This record gives sequence, structure tokens and C-alpha cells, in this order.
Amino acid sequence: MLHTAMSDGNDAVYAILVIYFFVILCSSVLSFWMNNSTTTLRLGPLSVVGDRVNNLTQSYLGAGTGLGFLVFFFTMCSSLFSGYTVSGIPAEAYGRGWIAIRWILAGVPIYGAFLLLTPRLHALGKSRGYLSIIEFIFDRYAVSSSPAVPHALRLISLFCLQLPVFTYLITQFTGIGAEIPVYTKGEITGLGALLTAAIILCFLSILGGLRGVAYTDVIQGIALVVGSFVFFCVQHVNLGGMGMVARVTRSAEFAEADPAKFASFNTVPRESGGWSLASLASFVLKVTIAATMFPHLVQRLFVAKNTTVIRVGFSTMNATFFFVQFASMISGWVAAAYFVETPPPNAIFASVAGVVRDANTTGQFASALMMSAAVCAFMSTADSCMIAFGTMWLKDFFLPYVSPGASQQTQVVFAKTMGIIGLAVGVLLGVQSILATPPWNLSNLFSLQAATPIHVAPSVWLGLHWRGLRGEAVLAGMLLGLGTTLGMAFDPSYNVKLKFGLEENAEGWAPSLIGCAVNVATTIIIGLALEASPSLLPVSSALPAFSRPLDIAAEFGEKLGSEASPLFWGVFAVLFALMIPFYRAEDFGKQDEYVGEVPSWVFTSLFICGLLTIWIAIGYAYFWRDYTLARVPSPYPVHPDDVNRQDSGDVPAHKTKSVGMSEVSEAPPAPVAPA
Repeated sequence: MLHTAMSDGNDAVYAILVIYFFVILCSSVLSFWMNNSTTTLRLGPLSVVGDRVNNLTQSYLGAGTGLGFLVFFFTMCSSLFSGYTVSGIPAEAYGRGWIAIRWILAGVPIYGAFLLLTPRLHALGKSRGYLSIIEFIFDRYAVSSSPAVPHALRLISLFCLQLPVFTYLITQFTGIGAEIPVYTKGEITGLGALLTAAIILCFLSILGGLRGVAYTDVIQGIALVVGSFVFFCVQHVNLGGMGMVARVTRSAEFAEADPAKFASFNTVPRESGGWSLASLASFVLKVTIAATMFPHLVQRLFVAKNTTVIRVGFSTMNATFFFVQFASMISGWVAAAYFVETPPPNAIFASVAGVVRDANTTGQFASALMMSAAVCAFMSTADSCMIAFGTMWLKDFFLPYVSPGASQQTQVVFAKTMGIIGLAVGVLLGVQSILATPPWNLSNLFSLQAATPIHVAPSVWLGLHWRGLRGEAVLAGMLLGLGTTLGMAFDPSYNVKLKFGLEENAEGWAPSLIGCAVNVATTIIIGLALEASPSLLPVSSALPAFSRPLDIAAEFGEKLGSEASPLFWGVFAVLFALMIPFYRAEDFGKQDEYVGEVPSWVFTSLFICGLLTIWIAIGYAYFWRDYTLARVPSPYPVHPDDVNRQDSGDVPAHKTKSVGMSEVSEAPPAPVAPA
């Protein structure tokens, strides 16, 4: 059953990768031209119109006038389906069996969660020029008892949102450094693959900006979808597919070879403990909440060309989890059944692709597509994180605290510099990972990256819809929740999986989720108290510098919008809960019956997740509400070089005024509860 002999057959993958790299480099050059031109470029029968806007920063970090449907669809998909999709998930499916479906169960609800946020965030982004979620947080809580409150919220949020950027970068570089050497049988080293990818990413982001990243995401997304489809077919024809997995993993030979793995493929998850029902529920819930704060994803909400792009995009792309990630999981399950006697190397996906390559000439081409899709997945998220990293440090640190009057050219240079620094740190950590024995676990890294951004979520989720919520309540909740999470996560007596780079207690619950509950409870309790008795902490007359106080009710009305409909969220909550097989209490830890080629609990959870996918699509069609807001000028002084580079509505009232960290003015009235 074990096959180890490999023949040379890497020419196909080398040829495809050369074409791929050439195409994305051309795409970055085209993006550079579009960012700096308003003319029309004719390429034979095709015409490309320049999309430069007057604001250079918006051209580079905001893709000019915004992203259309096709680009938005693929850039969001590609940014989510990163290195863990083709490296981390197969490894988890290989080692842990059917519980790997947690990635689908956690992925689909993210789009539902975005429905609560996106209508208002997108409108605010178009109105105020937001490119970072932290900009919203600062303006939303500008009216507080002290200017120090919104400043503290901004800096703590900036700290919290660094973790997903660097964990994403590490997973990309670790994945490409682990998978490529295994597939090429050492012809390309892990370090060589990593550095080559880093150089291409650096060129792409510096030259093309967000537009270049998004355009290459279209290429990478198409390659990923095609590669997933090819593998879905090839694994069935060449390796026996799911039928072989079901047959082998239920056999006595499999049970004798690896009893623990046999249990993971044939039993209902236990109620508590590692890889249990509790850990499944904890993972799904924390990822659903935290992923809505990931900087590279939120940035795309602000730069979508219009609401139709988002509505159609989100209502369709949530189904891609069933296609792309399920195909990736199959590679892990197939490997578990195929490599029974001797485990393959750490790179499960590349090992399976190697088996396909060695089968025949068709297999060489199919495996080349599979590995090319894997490289696309690695590259697509890394470039997005570079742009998001530079954007955050520009918008949330450099402009407000270092150089408020910086020219647009200086802003772009700073954003590029910070992107390169972020990339360099990611490369260094990636090298450490691939040199480690074994390399760092990618699914563990992805699980850990939710630990801090989850504490930014209450400030946004509640702040978008609760007019009376004060910044003091949000700050207290964020500090207590973050302190709870970090205290539990780094306590080895509580976090039983600390040595594995995970955060999980003995019952299976994540400290970050427990900390988030503390965060939300604290925020609500203090928020209600301050709403009922504002005199407890009177609003200061001093507003923080460069703030544009945001009154939610004045912008969106006193009532909740249809995106917060109790009907939608009631059905969503029921389907979300039913995805977790808590109803199988009598069968926890016991052998399960099969429905077709999967255990019944897996079939039921995926079926309900499919219903949730449909319900989310209905939500974007019928519960979305469009908002049209007036343009709000930039809060920063205009540099003399940029007087003629301002778009309509961008010129602030204080063109050359020097403003300190806080300025005293007549503050707007304190937020009050809706009537």
C-alpha cells in the first residue's frame, strides 16, 4: 500500500510556475500603470483605462476608485484560502480525521458575521476614507471622558491586530518552504522557495499596491479553484477517493496500525478535552468572531467599488469553502488511508501530489496544477498582509502621532517601507519555522492568531449599532478580556496545549473565547451604567486631535437596520448551533454509523452548514440595507505639495494648522440611548 519510488516529473510544474510568475509580474506592472494614469491603454482588441485618483495614498492603498465584482470576489477568496488550506488542513485531516471539517464549519459563518458589519462599515469607508478598522474605532469613541480613551483604544487595537498579520505570513512561508522541497525531491530547497516567493511579493506590493495584489489574486484564485477541481477528480481516479478512505479507515488493519487515528475516523467526538465537541465549538465560534477583524479582509470592505459588488460577492463566495477546503481535506484523508504502514513526510499535500505525479503522464500534469494552486494559495495571502500591515501603521500610528502633515508621497513611501519590514519579519520567522524539527504546525498557528483580534470585535460589533456605548466601557472590556486571555494562554497549568503552540484548557475551550466573553460582559455592563448615568464619567470638552466624532444614530438612524434583523440572526443562531453535534450526547466517544462514505455526524454537520450557506446568501439578498452618507473631510492638514491632489470632499478645514495630541473645543453632546 505504501509507495515510495518517485520518478523525475517536475518539468510540468516548473513550466506552469514560470508562466504564473510572469503573469503576476505583468499584472503588477499593469497595476502600477493604472495607479498612475487616467489615459486608455490599448492591447490589441482590449482596452485598459487608467484609474488614478488625485489622492496618491488612495491610489496605492485603496485601489483608486475601488474593486469591481470579479476582482473583489477572487481577492477575498484568495486571502482566506491561504497556506493553511493546502498545507495545514491536509496535515490536520491526515492526523485528526473527520474533525478537520471544523475549517468549513468555521469558514461559512464568517460571511454571515460580515453581514452585521459590512453595510455600515462600507458606507463609512466611502464617507470618511477609512482603510483600517482602527480608524473607525478612534472616531466612534472620540467623545469620552478624556482624549486618552480613544488614543488607548487605537493603540491597543493596533497591537491586537498585529498577530493575524504575522501568523498569516508565517503560515505562507512555512507552507511553501515545507511543501516545495518534498514535491521536487529536494531540487528546490525550502529556503530557496521561501526567498524566491518573498522577492516576488516585495516587487508586487511595491509596484502595484492593493490593486496589484487584488489583480494577482484573480489569477491565483482561478488557479486555486481549477487546481482544487483537478485534484478532486484525480484523487478519485488515481487514489481511490473517499470510497477508499472509508474502506481502509474502518478496517481491522487500520485499527491495529494506529488505534488513535482509527478512533478519530470512526467515533463521534468526545464531549470535552482535546479534539472534542467543546474544542470544535470553541474553534468555530472564535474564528467566526475574530476573522471579521483581520486587517487584510476588512480593508477590502472599504475599497469595494459599491455595495452590489459586496452583496453578490459574499452571497456566492461562502459556498467556496465546500469546494476548495473540502478538496484540500480529501488529500489528508487519502494520505491517512494510503500511507498506512509508513507515514509520509510532514508535507502531506506534496506527498499526495507526488504519488499522483508518479502514476502516469496525466498525473504529472494534474499534480503540477495541484502544486501550482498550492503556491498560489501561499502567495495570495502574504501579499495582502503586507499591504494591510503598511496601511495600519500609516493610518493608525504614523499620521496621528509622527507626521500629521506628511505629503501623500511620503505616506506611500512609509506604507511601502512598513510593508517591506513586515515581510522581512515574516521571512525571518518563516525561516525559523522550516529549520525547526518538525516545522511549526500551520493549523496551530491559524488557531492561535484569533487570540488577540477577537478582543477588537466587541468595539466594532457593538459600536456600529449601539448609539449609547461609550469608549470607557469598550476600553475596560478590552483590557480585562485581553488580560484574561493572555493570563490563561500563558499559564501552562491552565493552557494544556501551550507546548504545542495552541490555546486550550483541559475541557477544550479556548482562553481567547473565555476572554472575549469577559470583554463583552464588561463592555455591556459598564456601557449600560454609563448610558443610564452619564454623570458617572462626564464627557470631556477636549476632543482628541485629528478625530471626526461619529454619532451612529445621526448617521444611520435611531433604529437598528435590517442587517440586524432578529429573524435573520435567530435562524442563523439555530443553524450555527446545530452544526455542532451536541445532540449526540448518548454517543459521545462511541463508534458512529456511516452515511455514504462519511460518519453520520460529519454528514449532518456539513448538511446543516450547507443550509447555513444558503441562509447567508438569502441574508445578503433580502436583509442588506444600503446607506448613503455625506463625505467627511480628512482630519489631517494638507501638505503644500498636495493642494492640487485632493479629491472632492478631502480638503480639511485646517489646511495648514498645527495641531497637538488633543485640542480643546466644544464637544458634541455625549452619546445617548435611542429613544
